[in-house]
Amino acid sequence: MSKTPIIALVTDFSLNDPYIGIMKGVILEINPNVIIVDLAHDLPKFNINFAAFVLLTSYKYFPKGTIFVCVIDPGVGTKREAIIIKTKNYIFVGPNNGVMSLAALEDGIIEIRKIENKEYMLKRVSYTFHGRDIFSPAAAWISRGVPIETFGRILDRKDFVSIKISKPVIEDGVFVAEALAIDGFGNIITNIRGGDFLKTEKFGYRYCIIVNGKNYFARFARTYGDAQKNETILLIGSHEYVEIAVNMGSAAERLGINIGDKIKIIRLELCKNPKI
Repeated sequence: MSKTPIIALVTDFSLNDPYIGIMKGVILEINPNVIIVDLAHDLPKFNINFAAFVLLTSYKYFPKGTIFVCVIDPGVGTKREAIIIKTKNYIFVGPNNGVMSLAALEDGIIEIRKIENKEYMLKRVSYTFHGRDIFSPAAAWISRGVPIETFGRILDRKDFVSIKISKPVIEDGVFVAEALAIDGFGNIITNIRGGDFLKTEKFGYRYCIIVNGKNYFARFARTYGDAQKNETILLIGSHEYVEIAVNMGSAAERLGINIGDKIKIIRLELCKNPKI
């Protein structure tokens, strides 16, 4: 566990706006000795599932005790609760809309508290910027040692909003998947776990990829350097999920794909009619 408290921020705020900086200012006003990490910003607007996946694949690389503030909050100002989740190793602060659920459930939830105590909020709480007025102050006070039971009542587990990653349909050599995320390089992260893919597939196999009725062809490579420039490949990325990539290019642009789109991946020797 880090001796210096760490607060990591995950938002869909643009880097061109002042909102991220304002949140940091609020945190530092309460605890000037905290380390603030920009885990991810400028995420797809209002896309809770995408942000949940980003947090799921990132949180475990931080020191135990890290506090994550998650502000992907299309329901800001409504009756959705502001919550603090204590897990076995971390603290998560944000809205009760599922954005923190994948990471929190994986690490193991110990307790969930509502943020109700106005003593630990800014004096004036807006209807539109709870990242500044509620979540950042709560995280900062927690980083100073304020116990989470001070913030409010326990949230009943049945009222905790959680989401799930959809599971692909897998048969030998045929995968019906979904685009979970698209990173800044245009790599398409599917919901196929790398370990599941390797049970039947081998490096060098070739595939037909069907997206929105169009066919593309790719080779399963170990890494980008094993591919020719502009070659479309499948690989197992750092998140341990199967990705579709274009070496030194954008797979998302080439395939014209969006988050949530269905993807059919067929080993070429099984693809008798690639137009299906």
